[in-house]
Parts: sequence; C-alpha cells; structure tokens
Amino acid sequence: MMKKLSIISLLLLFAIRVFAQSLTPVTVDEVITAVKKAQASIKNVSYTAQRIDTLLTSDTRTFSGKVLIQVIPQDTIYGFHFFSKQDDDNSEQVYDGHIAYLTDQDKKQYQMSMTLSGFLHLTGTGGGRLLMPDLIKLDTSKASNITLKQDEKYYYLVINRPDLTQYDIINRRKTVTIDKSNMLPVAVRDHQENYGKTQDLYYHITSLKINQPPYYSFSSPPFLKEYTQFVPAKTNDPMLSLVNQLAPAFTLTSFDGKTVMSEDFKGKIILLDFWEVWCAPCIESMPKVEKLYDKYKNRDFLIYGIINDLKQLQAAKNLVKSKGIQFPILSGNAKLKIDYKFDGGVPMYVLIDKTGRVSWINRGYPGDMEELIIRALE
Repeated sequence: MMKKLSIISLLLLFAIRVFAQSLTPVTVDEVITAVKKAQASIKNVSYTAQRIDTLLTSDTRTFSGKVLIQVIPQDTIYGFHFFSKQDDDNSEQVYDGHIAYLTDQDKKQYQMSMTLSGFLHLTGTGGGRLLMPDLIKLDTSKASNITLKQDEKYYYLVINRPDLTQYDIINRRKTVTIDKSNMLPVAVRDHQENYGKTQDLYYHITSLKINQPPYYSFSSPPFLKEYTQFVPAKTNDPMLSLVNQLAPAFTLTSFDGKTVMSEDFKGKIILLDFWEVWCAPCIESMPKVEKLYDKYKNRDFLIYGIINDLKQLQAAKNLVKSKGIQFPILSGNAKLKIDYKFDGGVPMYVLIDKTGRVSWINRGYPGDMEELIIRALE
C-alpha cells in the first residue's frame, strides 16, 4: 500500500511540474516578450550591484555599490534618470535628463555638465559603472542569433553578436540572466576575445526593489542644499571673451508682457540670471538672488532672469508665480544666445557695470556674489 502511494505521489509531482512548465515561456521569443511585459510596469527601481571585470590585460577589478533609477520613456539618452554611488568612493553620479552631476562628498562640492559627452561620462566613473540598462530595457539589437538555457530559477538568454574580424574581435556574446519569479534581468555578462585575450564584464544585482517609495528627488537633488558648485576653469570658454567688453544690446519681453531694452540700463548695475525651469541648481539659487534684489534694488541695482528654453515657457511662468519671484523674468531669443555666446549651460550669471561693460561672468552661483555686487555699486 505504501509503495502504491509513493508511486502516485511521484506521478502527481511529475504532473504538477509538467503543468507548471507549460505555463512558463519556453522559447526565446516567449521569454523576450515576457521580459518586456514585466519591464513595461517598472516606474522606479533600486538595487545593489557588484561588477567583476576581466580585462584584456588579464587584470581583474571588482566594485560594488547602489543604484536608483526612475524610468522616463521619453528620455532620449538612457530612457531613465539615475543616482549611483560606489562603495568606498567619495563621489555620486546623478543624471536628471538635463544635467549630469558628479559630487565630491569630502569637499562638499558638485560639478555639472549639460553635454552628451558629460551624460555618457557618468557611466564610466564610480557608481555609474554599475548601471545595468538591460534591467530597464532588454537590448537584443545587433544579434546574429539568440539561444536559451534555463534551470529551476533562471532563464539564460545568450545573445550572440557578429565577430569584428577587422579588429580580430571574436566570440562576442552577452548572456542575460532572468529571474523566473519576476521575469526581470538580474545579471549580465558581456564577453569577447581579442588576439587570444578575453574581456569579460559581469554585472550582478541584488536587493532589487521595484516601484517602492520613498524615492530620490531628481528635480531637487539633496546635495544642492549643502554642497557648492565647482566649475573647472575653461580657458577656451567663448563667453569669457565678453568680460570688460560692452554688453551686447538686446530687446526682450518680460513674463508680464513688458518690453525690456538694455539701452535703458545706463547708470545702473545689472545682473543677468540665465536659468531654466528644469535646472535644480537654478531653482535652489533663486531665493538668494531674490534676497539680493530686495536688498539692493533701491541702489541702482537691477536683476533680470532670462530663460531660453521657450518650450518650457508656461512651466517657467507657473514656477515664478508659485515661488513669488519679484525680479523681472525675460524670454530670450536666438539673437541673445548668439550675442552672449551662450551655450545653454545654466545657471549662468553676468554682471554689467554702470558703464554698460561686462564686469564678470560666472557659471554657477558664486559664494561671493554679494561682495561682487557691493564692489560694483561702490
């Protein structure tokens, strides 16, 4: 009797396993479709990660850290915004869709970049190297063929890519490990061989949390309240050629519909504050600028904010109204950008003296802003 029950139990277990397997994807296309469906529900994720690199020099390196990601499908660079921090490293990397930030926790400073090269640089330094984009969007492009393996817990998509014979790079493949419990990638191994040497980059994530608050504030990164901006010297910065020169004339329209002509500034000290609604450091500095405006506006000192991203004009107007900003804000134009050699980097401050000449130009809010203004007034 006991023997019959054991056989029946084994048959039941076998039937259950077969039934369970029939409900899970078993082909390459089915797995890819299931992964993309799971990824479509992601709004934000956080995870810890380890990366182990075997380089062509036969050297190995290992690093680990934390990554936070907010999915932004319309973002054309990554498709998401991110924060990253490598263990035992004093820097953080933050990308908010408009600005790439690199912080220095020891010096309480941060640097900004608004260029494509600056955005891409983040993924090559510190915790940025722990980003695993396949977690958010599985990349099967440029595959010569894709094969599938599996065990009890994981699927393994092996994405083979064509050899680059002109560079003697062969056996190119990416293996993506997919957790069957949620159909999301949890590891990626990039492999290739060159002149008999192997390069193998392995990413493995743990402590994965999906769509769980609280989350990182990309619109107002926490370090902005404590850190100061560090701006590396740019000896070839075209804007700096304006210093000690007559400020280019302009005629612009303010948010309240008034025409503002720079020729009316003679005999006054003028601070031009170039900003944008999506620039967190700009918004963080606004109360300081407003305070200077209130303190010195009766001493022939005027401040004009200027925005050039007119696609965000209404959003900028709403922000100015909600924050109760009193100094005038102007809508820029193409001529202004050309005349001031403005490359779009904000915040940017330009001080014009009583003779109409540019006294100084600064990228980022300078700590001695008030001293510079007092000196100009005197």
